[in-house]
Amino acid sequence: MRHAWIMIVAAALAVSPACGVYSTTGRTAGDIKRIAVPNLANETPEPDIEIQIAENLRAGLIKDNTLKVVPESEADAVLEAVVVDYRNVPYTYSTELQADQYRLTIVLMASLFNPKDNDYVWKDRRIEASGDYYLETASERTYDRALEEVFKDLVEGILNATTQEW
Repeated sequence: MRHAWIMIVAAALAVSPACGVYSTTGRTAGDIKRIAVPNLANETPEPDIEIQIAENLRAGLIKDNTLKVVPESEADAVLEAVVVDYRNVPYTYSTELQADQYRLTIVLMASLFNPKDNDYVWKDRRIEASGDYYLETASERTYDRALEEVFKDLVEGILNATTQEW
Protein backbone atom coordinates (compact mmCIF):
# COMPACT_ATOMS: atom_id res chain seq x y z
CA MET A 1 0.00 0.00 0.00
CA ARG A 2 2.82 2.39 0.86
CA HIS A 3 4.37 1.77 -2.57
CA ALA A 4 1.09 2.70 -4.32
CA TRP A 5 0.83 5.93 -2.27
CA ILE A 6 4.38 6.93 -3.25
CA MET A 7 3.57 6.33 -6.93
CA ILE A 8 0.44 8.54 -6.71
CA VAL A 9 2.36 11.38 -5.05
CA ALA A 10 5.20 11.10 -7.59
CA ALA A 11 2.72 11.19 -10.49
CA ALA A 12 0.97 14.26 -9.03
CA LEU A 13 4.29 16.08 -8.60
CA ALA A 14 5.33 15.22 -12.15
CA VAL A 15 2.12 16.68 -13.60
CA SER A 16 1.78 19.77 -11.40
CA PRO A 17 4.53 21.94 -12.99
CA ALA A 18 2.77 21.75 -16.36
CA CYS A 19 -0.38 23.18 -14.82
CA GLY A 20 1.52 25.93 -13.01
CA VAL A 21 2.71 27.72 -16.16
CA TYR A 22 -0.76 28.44 -17.52
CA SER A 23 -1.56 32.11 -17.76
CA THR A 24 -4.79 33.94 -18.43
CA THR A 25 -3.03 37.17 -19.36
CA GLY A 26 -3.25 38.48 -22.92
CA ARG A 27 -0.83 37.42 -25.57
CA THR A 28 0.34 40.90 -26.54
CA ALA A 29 3.80 42.30 -25.94
CA GLY A 30 3.90 44.31 -22.72
CA ASP A 31 1.06 46.77 -22.35
CA ILE A 32 0.25 47.03 -26.05
CA LYS A 33 -3.47 46.67 -26.53
CA ARG A 34 -4.20 49.29 -29.23
CA ILE A 35 -2.42 49.54 -32.56
CA ALA A 36 -2.49 52.07 -35.40
CA VAL A 37 -1.92 50.93 -38.96
CA PRO A 38 -1.26 54.00 -41.12
CA ASN A 39 -0.76 53.73 -44.85
CA LEU A 40 2.36 51.86 -45.87
CA ALA A 41 5.16 52.99 -48.15
CA ASN A 42 5.66 51.15 -51.44
CA GLU A 43 9.08 50.53 -53.00
CA THR A 44 7.75 48.19 -55.67
CA PRO A 45 6.44 48.94 -59.17
CA GLU A 46 3.06 47.36 -58.27
CA PRO A 47 0.63 50.30 -58.08
CA ASP A 48 -1.53 50.74 -54.98
CA ILE A 49 -0.50 47.42 -53.41
CA GLU A 50 0.43 49.28 -50.21
CA ILE A 51 -3.17 50.54 -49.90
CA GLN A 52 -4.59 47.03 -50.31
CA ILE A 53 -2.13 45.64 -47.77
CA ALA A 54 -2.84 48.36 -45.18
CA GLU A 55 -6.62 47.88 -45.55
CA ASN A 56 -6.27 44.12 -45.21
CA LEU A 57 -3.91 44.42 -42.24
CA ARG A 58 -6.46 46.61 -40.45
CA ALA A 59 -9.32 44.24 -41.28
CA GLY A 60 -7.30 41.18 -40.26
CA LEU A 61 -6.25 42.71 -36.94
CA ILE A 62 -9.84 43.72 -36.21
CA LYS A 63 -11.03 40.20 -37.01
CA ASP A 64 -8.31 38.61 -34.85
CA ASN A 65 -9.27 40.92 -31.95
CA THR A 66 -5.94 40.53 -30.10
CA LEU A 67 -5.15 44.20 -30.69
CA LYS A 68 -7.66 47.00 -31.10
CA VAL A 69 -7.08 49.06 -34.27
CA VAL A 70 -7.28 52.78 -33.43
CA PRO A 71 -6.08 56.13 -34.83
CA GLU A 72 -2.41 57.00 -34.18
CA SER A 73 -3.33 59.52 -31.47
CA GLU A 74 -4.91 56.74 -29.36
CA ALA A 75 -2.43 53.94 -30.11
CA ASP A 76 -0.08 52.13 -27.74
CA ALA A 77 1.93 51.18 -30.84
CA VAL A 78 2.14 52.28 -34.47
CA LEU A 79 2.96 49.85 -37.26
CA GLU A 80 5.52 51.28 -39.69
CA ALA A 81 5.90 49.18 -42.82
CA VAL A 82 7.29 49.36 -46.33
CA VAL A 83 6.38 47.00 -49.17
CA VAL A 84 9.88 46.09 -50.38
CA ASP A 85 9.10 43.24 -52.77
CA TYR A 86 6.21 42.10 -54.92
CA ARG A 87 6.82 39.05 -57.10
CA ASN A 88 4.36 37.22 -59.30
CA VAL A 89 6.40 34.56 -61.05
CA PRO A 90 5.85 31.19 -62.74
CA TYR A 91 6.20 28.39 -60.21
CA THR A 92 5.46 25.18 -62.11
CA TYR A 93 5.54 24.41 -65.83
CA SER A 94 3.76 22.00 -68.15
CA THR A 95 5.60 19.52 -70.32
CA GLU A 96 5.34 22.13 -73.10
CA LEU A 97 7.23 24.57 -70.82
CA GLN A 98 4.17 26.76 -70.34
CA ALA A 99 3.60 28.20 -66.87
CA ASP A 100 0.88 26.22 -65.08
CA GLN A 101 1.13 27.68 -61.63
CA TYR A 102 2.30 31.05 -60.35
CA ARG A 103 3.61 32.13 -56.96
CA LEU A 104 2.70 35.54 -55.59
CA THR A 105 5.10 36.80 -52.93
CA ILE A 106 4.94 40.05 -50.96
CA VAL A 107 7.63 41.18 -48.53
CA LEU A 108 7.29 43.89 -45.90
CA MET A 109 9.97 45.50 -43.77
CA ALA A 110 8.10 46.43 -40.64
CA SER A 111 8.67 48.02 -37.25
CA LEU A 112 6.39 48.57 -34.29
CA PHE A 113 6.88 51.94 -32.62
CA ASN A 114 5.70 52.77 -29.09
CA PRO A 115 4.95 56.53 -29.09
CA LYS A 116 4.63 56.70 -25.28
CA ASP A 117 8.16 55.35 -24.72
CA ASN A 118 9.46 56.91 -27.95
CA ASP A 119 11.10 53.56 -28.71
CA TYR A 120 10.56 50.53 -30.93
CA VAL A 121 8.90 47.39 -29.60
CA TRP A 122 10.55 45.60 -32.53
CA LYS A 123 12.31 47.00 -35.55
CA ASP A 124 13.10 46.09 -39.17
CA ARG A 125 11.41 42.70 -39.26
CA ARG A 126 11.17 41.06 -42.65
CA ILE A 127 7.67 39.66 -43.04
CA GLU A 128 7.15 37.57 -46.15
CA ALA A 129 4.06 35.79 -47.40
CA SER A 130 3.35 33.73 -50.52
CA GLY A 131 0.35 32.24 -52.25
CA ASP A 132 0.13 30.00 -55.30
CA TYR A 133 -2.49 30.09 -58.06
CA TYR A 134 -3.31 28.72 -61.50
CA LEU A 135 -4.20 30.68 -64.60
CA GLU A 136 -6.99 28.21 -65.45
CA THR A 137 -10.34 29.74 -64.67
CA ALA A 138 -11.74 26.35 -63.61
CA SER A 139 -9.33 26.20 -60.68
CA GLU A 140 -10.33 27.54 -57.26
CA ARG A 141 -6.74 28.69 -56.77
CA THR A 142 -7.06 32.08 -58.49
CA TYR A 143 -4.90 35.19 -58.21
CA ASP A 144 -7.48 36.78 -55.90
CA ARG A 145 -7.45 33.73 -53.61
CA ALA A 146 -3.64 33.78 -53.55
CA LEU A 147 -3.72 37.48 -52.68
CA GLU A 148 -6.19 36.81 -49.83
CA GLU A 149 -3.85 34.11 -48.52
CA VAL A 150 -0.89 36.50 -48.67
CA PHE A 151 -2.83 39.20 -46.79
CA LYS A 152 -3.86 36.69 -44.11
CA ASP A 153 -0.27 35.50 -43.69
CA LEU A 154 1.02 39.09 -43.45
CA VAL A 155 -1.46 39.76 -40.64
CA GLU A 156 -0.28 36.59 -38.91
CA GLY A 157 3.34 37.71 -39.32
CA ILE A 158 2.56 41.07 -37.70
CA LEU A 159 0.74 39.35 -34.84
CA ASN A 160 3.55 36.85 -34.35
CA ALA A 161 6.11 39.63 -34.18
CA THR A 162 3.96 41.56 -31.71
CA THR A 163 2.69 38.84 -29.39
CA GLN A 164 4.55 37.04 -26.69
CA GLU A 165 5.20 33.34 -26.33
CA TRP A 166 2.73 31.70 -23.95
